[in-house]
Amino acid sequence: MGMVTVTAQGEQLRLRPFTAADVTDYYELVANQAIATPAGFTVAHSVTEAGFLLKQQLNLPQVFALELVATGKVIGSVGLYERMNRYGEPAPRQMDLGYMLNMDYWRRGMMTAAVRLIQQYGFNELKLRRITASCLADNLASKLILEHGGFRQYDAVTHPDYAPFGAGQTELFYECVGLATTLGDEQNATC
Repeated sequence: MGMVTVTAQGEQLRLRPFTAADVTDYYELVANQAIATPAGFTVAHSVTEAGFLLKQQLNLPQVFALELVATGKVIGSVGLYERMNRYGEPAPRQMDLGYMLNMDYWRRGMMTAAVRLIQQYGFNELKLRRITASCLADNLASKLILEHGGFRQYDAVTHPDYAPFGAGQTELFYECVGLATTLGDEQNATC
């Protein structure tokens, strides 16, 4: 069950719903500051803390475990999260992309393949018209993943030194739109 894709190196990946049994693999993601912090997560200091974070993900129907088919190991997470409009309500037919990948699997094209699959799911199954994403300017790998997925940068914001995320850093905002939408459509969403 789940959506399956193949990387450029021929490795099979499956996007499937998370289960509570994934907690050990999930802990490897959220315990690593280099993975958790850029993804906007608080670093987990124990499997129990990771379990608490995982329970939150279990309640999000468009967030998936990224499983390496050959081993059954969960190596990452990719999902679409609610995007709010300027009134604090869910933006119609728009969602925000989020992802993280175990460092042992970086630079193998796995997240690029997973992002392409979640884009197809978002546009074809969920009938979205816009998917947004962001990353810190110094996160070159994340920028490349988004660019390979056809995302285009539409904004950049430098956070104040006291910000809870990206303190003192510049965050880049990207979008990928469906065919019937124009770039920069901010009518129903704000950054």
